[in-house]
Amino acid sequence: MKKFQFRLQSLLKYKRHLEQVAKQETAQAVADVLTCEQRITGLQKDKTSATDQLESLMEKGMVAGRFNRYREFITAVDQSIILERNKKTELEKILDDKREALKQRTIDKKSLERLREKQAREYTHEMIQDAQKSLDEIASLKTAREVNNEHV
Repeated sequence: MKKFQFRLQSLLKYKRHLEQVAKQETAQAVADVLTCEQRITGLQKDKTSATDQLESLMEKGMVAGRFNRYREFITAVDQSIILERNKKTELEKILDDKREALKQRTIDKKSLERLREKQAREYTHEMIQDAQKSLDEIASLKTAREVNNEHV
């Protein structure tokens, strides 16, 4: 009895590889979004800290040059936050694309796996039928011999 062989096994292996690559790319995109969120949080903390320091120093009195440096720093941090938020939006779009690609790769792989399972079941069913035919023939021959020996 020959072993079941799926003719599209190499294609299935390739589809599994593509799915794995898509999973890795999706994980990297998630990590990029999280890193960007952390940068935004850090910038917001820097801004809050600088604003609190500025208010504290203003209560005590400060020179105009120092005040301007604080304001320039806070403005620069605000600009950085805006840039990071824009970057995060772009990274989220990339993440959505990667998730969609992963979904498609998974569907492709699963359809081939289902085909393989179906063909394996059909193969097993045929093998069982062939074995049953062989057993039926052996039983028929044995019965025919017994009947033939009784008549002799």
